[in-house]
Amino acid sequence: MAQEKANFEISRMARLLKVSRQGYYRWVRARDTGPGPQAVRRDQIDAAVRVSYAASDEVYGAPRVTADLHDDGLFVNVKTVAASMRRQGLEGICPRMFTPVTTIGA
Repeated sequence: MAQEKANFEISRMARLLKVSRQGYYRWVRARDTGPGPQAVRRDQIDAAVRVSYAASDEVYGAPRVTADLHDDGLFVNVKTVAASMRRQGLEGICPRMFTPVTTIGA
């Protein structure tokens, strides 16, 4: 749309592309200013979670990764770490459930 601004009105192009004019200008502003503080923080947490997960040989889940991050000085919630791991496709390994061995007398 930016290249066609000289030839056509923004409102007409927005109508033809089925987007709102305000949405177009919001997108332009976001593109020019870069990511906001929330996105920067999310990227920082994602990187820290990825490093901690890799250091645990891809075994730790969200609670242990959160504890590692607390030890490193990054204080985040367990739910935030779980959302970050889910977003990145990382899964901790859950130990096998204990099943008692029983003897059935015949």
